[in-house]
Amino acid sequence: MADKKAEKLAEIKRHFGRRVMDQARLVIQTWQSLDDVLWNPDWHQEFVQHCTKLNTLASRYELDGLEQTAAQLIASLADTQPNKPPNSERLQALSDHVHLLIEHSARRSDSDDGRQSLGGRKPVYVCFADQALSLALCEQLQFFGIPAQAIDDDDALDHVMHHRLPAALIVGTEFAGDGIQAARAAQNMLSTPIPVFFQSASEPDITMRLEATRANAVYFQEGTLDIGLLVQGLSKVYNFRAERPYRVLVVDDSRSQSLYTERTLNQAGMITRAVNDPMTVLEALQVFKPDAVLMDMYMPGCTGIEVARIIRQQQVYNTLPILYLSAEQDVGKQMDAMDQGGDDFLTKPVASDVLIATVRHRCIRHRSLKDQMIRDSLTGLLDHNTILDALKQGIAETQQKQQPLCFAMIDIDHFKAVNDNYGHPVGDRIIRSLALYLRQRFRATDSVGRYGGEEFALVLPNTPLDDAERLLNEVCAGFARIDHEAGGTPLKTTFSGGVAAYQEGMDASELSQAADQALYQAKHDGRNRVRRA
Repeated sequence: MADKKAEKLAEIKRHFGRRVMDQARLVIQTWQSLDDVLWNPDWHQEFVQHCTKLNTLASRYELDGLEQTAAQLIASLADTQPNKPPNSERLQALSDHVHLLIEHSARRSDSDDGRQSLGGRKPVYVCFADQALSLALCEQLQFFGIPAQAIDDDDALDHVMHHRLPAALIVGTEFAGDGIQAARAAQNMLSTPIPVFFQSASEPDITMRLEATRANAVYFQEGTLDIGLLVQGLSKVYNFRAERPYRVLVVDDSRSQSLYTERTLNQAGMITRAVNDPMTVLEALQVFKPDAVLMDMYMPGCTGIEVARIIRQQQVYNTLPILYLSAEQDVGKQMDAMDQGGDDFLTKPVASDVLIATVRHRCIRHRSLKDQMIRDSLTGLLDHNTILDALKQGIAETQQKQQPLCFAMIDIDHFKAVNDNYGHPVGDRIIRSLALYLRQRFRATDSVGRYGGEEFALVLPNTPLDDAERLLNEVCAGFARIDHEAGGTPLKTTFSGGVAAYQEGMDASELSQAADQALYQAKHDGRNRVRRA
């Protein structure tokens, strides 16, 4: 009786915890929409309401971390105006609070009170003619933190679509006789179509692909279903962007012009810093670390072209976008400016929407290029050098904040045998699958990298050793249950892990060596397990 009562109370707690997480999701979604809708009274009212409700729910159900973050958001919003964006400093504070909200809620299984991944609120509906395949796929998707529901036929699909809209549809072309038409019919009532992931046993012709496109296909897989590739596509649907706001350095000797530019970009949530003396631009670049530079052409002491050439002399700023914002009308001079270090030219006066869109696109491109330079091409995880840099940075922050830090090493078991028996493409598929699984199971603030070959590394800030070991064991057990496609045959594989906690006086080399020794012990003890240093 006591056990049943405890289980019932735990279920009630999980239920209300999910309500809080749903509300946190609304707060994050609304904040992230600022980039598109711009700061306006309707958006401001909606954001304040969501933050206030989150604070109320978190307080009622005693989720202290979320309650505190929601209260900080409300306090930061108190002095803002519905029809006027705040300055960059206040925008940065708001962004920091939202980022903390993502951190509080981003790691799955930290506890049983609903602090789960915010990505997995809506389910995906799985629609295949073969119900056994649908159920098996639903089970596999659950391992990746993606809630899925198998649908029997087109009537059942119509019913659940009216009951609850999914995050995506996964549809076999044979479903209900014609899966593509079934998907189109299910979306006829929707103003905004839902992304559809199609699968066909045979190679689709262009007519079928066109029909799928008209049904809002975002993915079309032919042949045997590859769960890793499917999850990779679905992860984009569920993705919560955890990146910080774009940062723009405005170089202009006119204080009034730089203030106007700041207010314009602030509408879209961008953070700016004005440099009115171009001779201080190098110091500002080093401290502010912008995603783009917006620069006047003519300034006292030196021209914008000269400043651009100075910036380009330094390899670290080789890909940093430089956009000129000037009243210069001569097209020849504009082209010459871009030939000498510039990437774009905006002629004053420029419409605010054009300015925002142009700067945003340049910032997106810059971050994408930077990201590619530090990531492993096969997995998309941080590369070897970058994960070690993340460990060094984690140690520095741990020393400053006096918080726990753990470092983990993971190695796929018997990987050489997989390559020898099934071929390197299957081995690569397993590596990608584990990378996706790790990204799903860890927080945005946890650094996940490919250490080399079949080895992975994780930097877990503000994580006690007991929590890190428990979480790694959960991930280890879950990964062992995933099916990997190997020439039409499902293949299961495992990994071993070692985890170590930072101790006072340790450097990055010593901490990584401790985790590596724990990994060696896990291998020695029989593999498919985690050991702590």
